[in-house]
Amino acid sequence: MYSDFLTFRLDQTSALLMDRANAVYRERWDLDVRAMRVLRIIRTEPGITPKAVSQRALIEKTLLSKTLGELESRGLIGRGAHAADRRSVALRVTPEGAKVANASEKAGSKLESELAAALTEHERKTLDQLLAKLAQSLIEGD
Repeated sequence: MYSDFLTFRLDQTSALLMDRANAVYRERWDLDVRAMRVLRIIRTEPGITPKAVSQRALIEKTLLSKTLGELESRGLIGRGAHAADRRSVALRVTPEGAKVANASEKAGSKLESELAAALTEHERKTLDQLLAKLAQSLIEGD
């Protein structure tokens, strides 16, 4: 049966988590999880290029371009010439973008704590270890 596949169960859990987070983020900031992820990455790495954001956020270029456009039009990020390579674009959060990123990170931590409440501390650590192990095996398998 399809629901017995690990990939299905992971997708299902991810979709449920994204729906919950999207509801919170959209209500408070009118942004989705993807936009928040991008905003936080840019806040953490000022001057990052769109290509690097795409790789870190696991977002394809076209979707990232749309997300960056939305963040920029809302005054949450700015674009400029990259210091090391003038042909590249450097992304930075604005002061308002930093406020939103910080507040959304707190909201995200709260959501994650609520989720983790369904697990014991030992189960949570085990889940983290298992997910890291699966990801590493996939990375090494490439």
